[in-house]
Amino acid sequence: MPGFTAWWNYFRNSVHSGIASGEAARRYYSAKEFAITGVPTVFTSLIPVIDTRFFDYQNLWYRFDSGPLKRSLERFAKFPIATTFDDKSSLPQPRLLLVSVDVAEGAAVTFDSYETEDGSRKSEYGKYIIQNGKEVGHKYIVRYNNGITSDHVITSASVPLNYSYTTLEVESYNEDTSNYEKNIRHFWDGGIMSNTPMTQLVRLHRLYWLKVKGLKDTVPKLGIGIVNVHPTKQNIIPLDRDGIINRNNDITFSDRTEREQEALLLASDYVDLARKLIKIAKDHGVKDQIIDDLLNSKTMNHGLSVIPRKYSDILVGQFEIGGMLRVNRKNDEHTISNKTF
Repeated sequence: MPGFTAWWNYFRNSVHSGIASGEAARRYYSAKEFAITGVPTVFTSLIPVIDTRFFDYQNLWYRFDSGPLKRSLERFAKFPIATTFDDKSSLPQPRLLLVSVDVAEGAAVTFDSYETEDGSRKSEYGKYIIQNGKEVGHKYIVRYNNGITSDHVITSASVPLNYSYTTLEVESYNEDTSNYEKNIRHFWDGGIMSNTPMTQLVRLHRLYWLKVKGLKDTVPKLGIGIVNVHPTKQNIIPLDRDGIINRNNDITFSDRTEREQEALLLASDYVDLARKLIKIAKDHGVKDQIIDDLLNSKTMNHGLSVIPRKYSDILVGQFEIGGMLRVNRKNDEHTISNKTF
């Protein structure tokens, strides 16, 4: 409405300075309108879902349909997205990683536009299966050999409650039949488990250069940039309902990767230490056979639902974070809880 901000500010100055600013009020009611009527290229208007379980008609559930966003993506991006580092006709292509969550399994799933060791594109997750002494693989496999589709993008953006689940065809291992069987599984936005998925990024970076490119010593340094749209810090403590919701959202979805970064770099330092100790041992006459026997033995935690490994496996493909850039958005005095709209 033209003149709304000026009218509101006049009202605010006439009544009480504690009332929201005109710009905050404009954002608040604009977001409220978007939430009710929808945005044609992003999501539909609210769709009410009646409670048929408890017959509680006050327990209304409102959801959006992300179909318009999917159609918008397909207008502006060319799907499927399959990229590679070894593009013979040009420079290496960008790598796209999308993180989702298998709702039933409670496990993060990362979709990757780069090829895996066998040349295909797929995501493997869940418990690592060893049956009758034979390594089978991860319990679940999502295959997308032609590349990431718009369905995978929507899967990584299916916010709980606001949107319905997104479903994908998955190959699930059946231990009774000893076969992988296709079924439909449900997925949510990966942000509910890892809103800043640094661990997934570093792990897949290392695996690509170790398994696909065969770099056994040290993989290329990884520079990481994080754009944090939910400020971690805020000097003013809110007292109104909308302000409290806004602060809760910011803390819930803010970047919390400092500890992940410390843990990842600590692991890399341990690899460096182990390599130096091996060199010292060799320089002081320890026989190669003794060192090789140690490195070829299984690690202490090789049987705890992870891929079986030897000590030598954790000393190859050492990674290093070459630089870390964090860009933090700051709330202004006009911020509202529904600023995502």
